[in-house]
Amino acid sequence: MTHFDKEKRIGKSYSYKFGQNSTDKNKVRFNLWGNNVSIYGNANFSIYSAQKCNADCTFCVEELRPASRGVQLSNQKEILKSDSKYFEALYESLVAVDPVKPTISITGGEPSKDPRLPGILSIASKFDTPRATITTNASGLLDKTGNKNVLDTIIEAKFGHINISRAHYLDDWNNRLMRYSEGPSIKNLKYIVAKSKEAGVRVRLSCVLINGAIDTLGKILKYLEFAELIGVDNVIFRQLMMIDQKKFARNYVVSFTEAKRTMLDPILYQADKNNEMHFQSQIVGYYYYVEIWRYKNIDVIFEEADLAQLERTKKTTHNLIHELVFHPNGKLCSTWQPWDGVLGPNPTNR
Repeated sequence: MTHFDKEKRIGKSYSYKFGQNSTDKNKVRFNLWGNNVSIYGNANFSIYSAQKCNADCTFCVEELRPASRGVQLSNQKEILKSDSKYFEALYESLVAVDPVKPTISITGGEPSKDPRLPGILSIASKFDTPRATITTNASGLLDKTGNKNVLDTIIEAKFGHINISRAHYLDDWNNRLMRYSEGPSIKNLKYIVAKSKEAGVRVRLSCVLINGAIDTLGKILKYLEFAELIGVDNVIFRQLMMIDQKKFARNYVVSFTEAKRTMLDPILYQADKNNEMHFQSQIVGYYYYVEIWRYKNIDVIFEEADLAQLERTKKTTHNLIHELVFHPNGKLCSTWQPWDGVLGPNPTNR
C-alpha cells in the first residue's frame, strides 16, 4: 500500500509526465521495419479482433474511440480477409516489437466468437510477456472450437487473465444495458471462474458506471457481493470516457455517454469515508487515472479516461509510442485508428 496523494486525484491524467510519474520511466529504442522508434517501456500490444460484437452496448468503447476522432466505426474498420496473411502479419508484428516485451491483450469486437481466436492465441503464446489478457463479454467462452471449448483454448495458451464485461449484477439489468441475450448464466459464470482459477487464470469483472444503474458506492458494494458470490476477487469500475467536445462525430454511443456518465470523484470521496474500503495505490497514465482499493478479499479498481487528453499527450510526446494496436486489417499502429500512426508491417517485409 502506498500513501494517498490528493494532488494525483485532482490532476489525474492531465498531470502525466513521462519519466516522472509514469509507471515506467524508460523508453525502448530500436529499429522497427527500417525506422528508428522509441516505445514506452510499459507498452501494451492490443490485438483487435475483427469479430463484430454480439452485444450492442450504448456505451461501446469500440464505437466511442473513432467517434472521438470525428469518424464513425463503420467508416474506418477494415478487415484483412485472408487468414494466412492476417496470421503472418500478426506474427511478424510480435517479432518486430519483441525488444519491448509488451503486455499482450486481445479485445474487440467480441473475441470469444472470433473464428480466428485459436490461431491468435497460438501465435501470441509463443512470445514472452509480463501479462496476457483477453477482454470478452463471456458469451462464447463455453462454445466449442474443434474438440475443446474456447475457455480451454485460452487456458492452454497460458493467458493469465480474463476480463469479463458485465454492466450489472442482476441478469435482466445486465442484458438490457448491454442489449444482448447471450450472456452467460450465473451458473456458467461460476463454472468459468472456478475452471479459470484451477488453471491459474485470474478473472476480472469490468463494470461501467452509468446513471440509473451502477452509480453509487452502495450499488458498487452490491456488485462486489455478486463478484464474491461467483468467486471473482478482482473488479474494475470505469467512468464512461471523456471525449473532445470539438472533434467528435455524434452517434448513439456518444449521446448515451454524455447523458449517462456517472462521475467517479464523488464515489471516490464516498470510499474515503467507508471503513470497509481500503486504499492501496494510484496510477497516473497518459490519458487515464486509476485508484486501486481493497474491499474484503477483492481488489477494486476505479478508472477514468479522457480521449481528448490522449491526443494532447501524443502531441507533447510525439516521438514516443505509448501503445501498439494490431488492427483487423493486418496493420500495426500506435493508435486505435487504422489510418493513424501506421507502423507496418510493410508488404516488402513479407
